[in-house]
Amino acid sequence: MVALLCACSSKNQDVAVVDTEPQVTPTPIGPLKAAEIMQALSNRTFKYTRGSRTGTVTFNSDGTFGYEEVGKGPGTGVWQASDGALCEAFDPTSFLPQGTRSECQPFKAAGGKFYAGSARFEPM
Repeated sequence: MVALLCACSSKNQDVAVVDTEPQVTPTPIGPLKAAEIMQALSNRTFKYTRGSRTGTVTFNSDGTFGYEEVGKGPGTGVWQASDGALCEAFDPTSFLPQGTRSECQPFKAAGGKFYAGSARFEPM
């Protein structure tokens, strides 16, 4: 939204243009630095697709995440950003009894979505 403010007198006219739109920092396209990945994911919830698996995931700023996988149930884990990569380790669950060790996947942004290896994250 742009607001125009006018101050008029018989001798001069001043017009000030004030931009009242909130400033949004666009997410870079392509590989991201660790700080950009942290900013993009921290304290946000996403719909995810990993192959045939789908669900929702919330990445917390303390490096933990919680997810709900369709047809399987809830789970938790830890995440870490490094330049160009997202690293995740899944805690044990009834459907993933051993959990997983930390695995890092190339991370990029495109079309308002984020990708880590074969996983796609869409903001909710």
